[in-house]
Amino acid sequence: MKTTAFLRLSLVGLSAALSIFIAACSTQPTVPASAEATISALAAANAALSTQVAELSAAAGTPVALPPPAETPTRRAETAVTPAAMAAAEPGSALPRLLANIPLAPEGETLVDFRADPARNRLYMTDTAGQLHVIDATTYTPITTLALGGNLEFDERNGRLYVFESFVREGEEPAIHVLDAATLAEVGVLRGGAIAVDGARNRLFVGEPYTYSTPDDARGVRVVDGATLTELRVIDQPGAPVYNPQRSELLIVAYTVYTADPETGKVTGDLYPELTDLDQIGMLWCNGCRWADRAWYVPSQGLLAVDIAAHCAGKGCGTVTPPRWYSAATMEPIDTTTAPELQAGCGSTISAAGPIGDRYYRNRLYDRYVVYTNLHIHDLAGQLVAWRDGLSTEFVNANTGQGYLFDGRVIDLTTLSPIGRWPAACIFAYDAERGLLFGKRAGNLYVIAERGGSTPEIDPPADQPLPDREITGVHASPAFAVDRTLLAESEGGALYRSTDAGVSWVRLRGGLPEDEYQTLTAAFSPNYGADRTLYATGHRGEYWGHGVWRSIDGGDTWQPLWNNLTHLRGRALFFDASFAQSQTLVVQSDFYDVAQQVSGSSYHQSTDGGLTWTLVVTGNYGTPDGTVPLPPVSELLPNGSSTPALAVRMGDFRDHLLYTADGSTWQTATVQLAGPDLLLALLPAPGYPASATVYAVSGASIWRTTDGGATWAQWDDDRFSDPEAFDNKIRSAAITPLLASGGYRLLLGTGTGEVLVIDPAAMTWSAGSTTAATAGEPAPAAAAVSLPTATPAAPEPLSGDAPAGLFRPEGSFASFWENSPRIQQELGWATQAQPVQSGAAMQRFDNGVMVWLQENGRIYVFLNDGTWRSYADTFREGDPESDPAFAPPPGKQQPMRGFGKIWRAASDLRDAIGWALAKEEPSTAQRQLFERGVMLRVGVFAYTMVGTADRGTWY
Repeated sequence: MKTTAFLRLSLVGLSAALSIFIAACSTQPTVPASAEATISALAAANAALSTQVAELSAAAGTPVALPPPAETPTRRAETAVTPAAMAAAEPGSALPRLLANIPLAPEGETLVDFRADPARNRLYMTDTAGQLHVIDATTYTPITTLALGGNLEFDERNGRLYVFESFVREGEEPAIHVLDAATLAEVGVLRGGAIAVDGARNRLFVGEPYTYSTPDDARGVRVVDGATLTELRVIDQPGAPVYNPQRSELLIVAYTVYTADPETGKVTGDLYPELTDLDQIGMLWCNGCRWADRAWYVPSQGLLAVDIAAHCAGKGCGTVTPPRWYSAATMEPIDTTTAPELQAGCGSTISAAGPIGDRYYRNRLYDRYVVYTNLHIHDLAGQLVAWRDGLSTEFVNANTGQGYLFDGRVIDLTTLSPIGRWPAACIFAYDAERGLLFGKRAGNLYVIAERGGSTPEIDPPADQPLPDREITGVHASPAFAVDRTLLAESEGGALYRSTDAGVSWVRLRGGLPEDEYQTLTAAFSPNYGADRTLYATGHRGEYWGHGVWRSIDGGDTWQPLWNNLTHLRGRALFFDASFAQSQTLVVQSDFYDVAQQVSGSSYHQSTDGGLTWTLVVTGNYGTPDGTVPLPPVSELLPNGSSTPALAVRMGDFRDHLLYTADGSTWQTATVQLAGPDLLLALLPAPGYPASATVYAVSGASIWRTTDGGATWAQWDDDRFSDPEAFDNKIRSAAITPLLASGGYRLLLGTGTGEVLVIDPAAMTWSAGSTTAATAGEPAPAAAAVSLPTATPAAPEPLSGDAPAGLFRPEGSFASFWENSPRIQQELGWATQAQPVQSGAAMQRFDNGVMVWLQENGRIYVFLNDGTWRSYADTFREGDPESDPAFAPPPGKQQPMRGFGKIWRAASDLRDAIGWALAKEEPSTAQRQLFERGVMLRVGVFAYTMVGTADRGTWY
């Protein structure tokens, strides 16, 4: 039976959507050393995180702990692993290891297909330059290269290798080159573009891929004697043959899939008559129609797979369906709940993953204008037990319990969390017995051992200026008055840090995702002055999520926090107003549920600083009854959002401002944007709402209100307001906390890669209006102002040996001092060779921490505003431990004994620090004196103290 065809269309491959991910693997550049953070480094970091959770649970509300200081690692030079210099495996490492990286194809070309020849200890590869490469399978050294390209088929039993092009140029005749595997000599040529092998009977089945342009009178599949290459018979059905040895039956893929008897040459059936029924109404090959693309025999599992996909020109058809599976022995369909999962692959062979333990891991894709990915986890009964949006696997490895991702990450299949990296490649084949993967990157063959990966160092921050690209986000440390720290997000997903108020920058790496096309959003912990903790979330387009990452050392190193994080495409982070005590934060993410075909946004909440997550709300998607909105995020934060609610808001399209005097009635404000300009941000001044000052920032201008939105003044700068300067616009904005002077700064990220730090008091503001603007009313004129000059240069580190009688710190405080020129300049050299060890106690308060040191009998108070004070401990046994005249509010405590004595005696301290949140806790401490200050560690908390003998600032 033949089916009418019209135009030529290649049907090779799984589907258009799947090819996106195969192409991504096949063409990606070499993974940089910074991407090769392995399980050892991440496991150690996650172990530290687990310890931290236990400590936080025992003392809920304590500022997030700093890790014990460690020596700053240095980057190892990246060297290609060549066959002549393959590193010895590390038996204890569970991550993949690159054994060999063999350049084969010419520059600009890529490898096409792969076969292994165990009997002759060879590997065969073809490339797009029309070459066949033969490689020694032990040393991975090239043996020879032949001028043949295309697809490969290998008959191991009879020692024949077949090389052919499935599709050729118009006017050319497709040819299958037959090579003797022992000599690599060509022994014949068959006319065809597709071949299947029956090694047991030494038969070949030769045909062509069935396409739009297959003519009605095309020859059917030929049965050929494998020894003599003589034609035995012709089956009256053209198409691509697939041989099923368990039934001695031939499948012919030709829009549908036919079955045929090789002995008689007769077509015996049509597996999918519903597909060819469309021929009666002239609907074959229609846009949106489904047809069979390929079929495979999977000998390792005794199964057949048939890929039947919908085909939609250009835009995609939506949900991508997995192949249909059959028992090769009986041709009975395999239920989708127990069918294996087809693994992504680069060559013409496939692999299939069955259950790993008691779980199936299945990729699910949606492809229509955009691509969404889901990873579904089912139990053995087929029930969905977990899923992840923004995640899919290139390969799941039952031997190691790991999933390999196209971006180079490795996830643990039990926790679905990243545990390290692998030398990402597009997989050709997997040798489970030897634990080897064979893959490609463009024209290079990668040989990868599934275990034994080395432990490269995580890259430290790179000292480099901001790139000449859009600054998509800028943030100020909550302790900016003390630490002068800023973060900037650059177009392309890079994250930068400045510790000198924007004079110099470093690019943060340390294990963070790095991708030219990603978006990263960073945030300071509200308690950053004490915990030095940063968070980041992000995504790559609509199909890939980065989850949440956390740094507890100011951004030098990062760890993934994916525990139970269902939706990985993070957009924003929100913190509880009392984060230091509650450790509560929320991440907002986008999602698309491929199974339910529902998209929207969601909130995941964490109450332990991000170590575990709970999906608490989904919304922002359509239902038959309307749209389900997300609630205000403040409802998920026990003490409200750390960002105050404003009496000003942007209009629906960010083209106007509204304000309210009573909280319910909104009026249009006196702000008129020029042309296509849109609002970017609303920034309340520190101390809002007491100050009632809010800044509204657009791409070209800034407005300020000091009365809650009733009147506004405007500031312009020619560089931003010039309509011809399209790139040089304001792209992001933030505001700092109060400085010691009582002022603050505006932070502007520009489209040309600058972060400007501006004093609003130095800006010239136009006069504002006292009434709401009417439609079409022009905005008030603005006076020009020059931007302030740069702040002083970054401090220089102390170099050379310490002067006589002074010391370069060692041990506990060494890494903090060595890696911060600012600390070196502010503290100077150590006056003690080693820190002094001491017993200690600490207690948490509303606005800070009290610490008692046994070795000097003093009590130190560290306030959240970045200041510290010191008092002599005058409490003696027999003194009153508390005073009933001080009645704490619900949930709070009056401090006792020594802490309580100074708290009750010093009203200014009492007002500054507030009530105690928990009982005091025993601890240990180390204290080291410096020329101009002190470094103090209490448990896992570290403080750098500068100032006088009894007060100053800390960070």
